[in-house]
Amino acid sequence: MLSLQVGTEQPDAVQETLLGEALEHAPVGAIVLDEKGRFLAANREACRLTGYTREELLRRGPADLAADASVVSSRLEEMEAGTLVHAVTELRHRDGTLLPVEYRVGATRSGGLPFFVLLFWEHEERA
Repeated sequence: MLSLQVGTEQPDAVQETLLGEALEHAPVGAIVLDEKGRFLAANREACRLTGYTREELLRRGPADLAADASVVSSRLEEMEAGTLVHAVTELRHRDGTLLPVEYRVGATRSGGLPFFVLLFWEHEERA
């Protein structure tokens, strides 16, 4: 069996490529957005969960997916302040149906600019 060993001795570019590939095929939706809420990148599962192609999804924003678009502005402010890290909500699918999702938000910086990573998955009610 072939084994790939990656660690601190690997160049950053190799680690970033592996991380990018892993995230693209992850079992959770992933969207990268800027501080204004513009979608910058999305993985396959984000497209499947929302019903949009990647190109369609990247032309949209949080208000297009939120069941209640009136809360988007305050949620973006909470993300920027670092107070929104985990929540359960409903996502509006492309066909108009609502999908309960759970999500986590993480802030990062690249080139001195702030970005956010939104990871989300279908929320299952616990009995």
